Amino acid sequence: MRKPTLLFLFTVFFFSAAGAGADEITLSGVDSRMTAVTGIVNLYAIVTDNSGRIVENLKAEDFIVMDAPAGENPEVSAETREIVSFTPSGERREGITFMMLIDDSGSMYGNPGGDRASLARREARNFLDSLGNSMDRAGLALFGTRYRVLAGPRTDRASLYERLGLSAPPEPEEAYTELFASMVEASDSLRNEKGRRILILFSDGENYPYFQRSGEKHPEYGEKTFAADDALVSLQGEGITLYAVRFGPRRDEDLARIALSTGGLVFDISAEEELSGLYSLIRKRVQAEYRLGYSPGLTGARETSVMLKLSGGSSSAVLNYPSGFVFGEPSRGNQALLSLLVIPFVLLILFILSRLWRRKPGEPASLERLRPVGGGALTV
Repeated sequence: MRKPTLLFLFTVFFFSAAGAGADEITLSGVDSRMTAVTGIVNLYAIVTDNSGRIVENLKAEDFIVMDAPAGENPEVSAETREIVSFTPSGERREGITFMMLIDDSGSMYGNPGGDRASLARREARNFLDSLGNSMDRAGLALFGTRYRVLAGPRTDRASLYERLGLSAPPEPEEAYTELFASMVEASDSLRNEKGRRILILFSDGENYPYFQRSGEKHPEYGEKTFAADDALVSLQGEGITLYAVRFGPRRDEDLARIALSTGGLVFDISAEEELSGLYSLIRKRVQAEYRLGYSPGLTGARETSVMLKLSGGSSSAVLNYPSGFVFGEPSRGNQALLSLLVIPFVLLILFILSRLWRRKPGEPASLERLRPVGGGALTV
């Protein structure tokens, strides 16, 4: 039996009460989607002691949040920010949304690599078994040349089991590996899901885009080829953490960078036994997260670097996230929210104008006191 990789061992956590060994902090996610409305950025963090065991029972005052424009040294230019909301480790009331994204390209089927597609589906089934009757939601998507959602996030486990059997060896035209495009598409699939969202990606190879490799236009993307940064920007903009499983000798190095930049991990697997139970371990890691909401500073930069530290300790962690508004322009993730904010103001202006237009010819303009719904008075 092969020994598990170092990253695999890193996921095996034990739980303990807070103590003297609580000195390592990891930022496992940043969600700034609602910042334009609430003024709050949600941080997700994991604290472990020197033995790698999860530390529970910490309070808001045990953490320090600082931020600065991305690209500047947080240790030098960061300012301390107020923590306005706090959820302890393991006490999140709402469910977690998991999207399982499985490589369905030609290399996943048959020799010489073995039927990796079957292994991926088996691990997905085991993961669904582990969810039980929890509030957690799970979805399933495949990618090769195209991205296909087999089942959107849901709590109905039976339909997910059924959809897992829908994959089959692809035709040559469908056997390419649009790795980065699939992550952009998965971000869109998770956009309307509330709360914590996790993308678990399983692949046995590198990005192998259709247009670049075949010379023909992609059936959906045309001549566009997605880059690693396209995937990273999409995931960060939606506040999604990526956990990537790389199975086999060919490993896309950009995939590791994307996972770590979103607060996730990458797992290098070379044997079937190393895969068993891995998705469930990822779930346990997410369940152990602390959630901290903080009020960010107005940096004026497109990206913000946020640093999370333990009070009285030397451990710290840093992640970047899109700032939301830059010189009056919303980031991609906040465009829809901005529209919702603008609509009431537009309707109010139209209402005021309609009152003025109803004035009879020759009638002098006058001020009228209008009483909006909910009380108060508005003078026009």
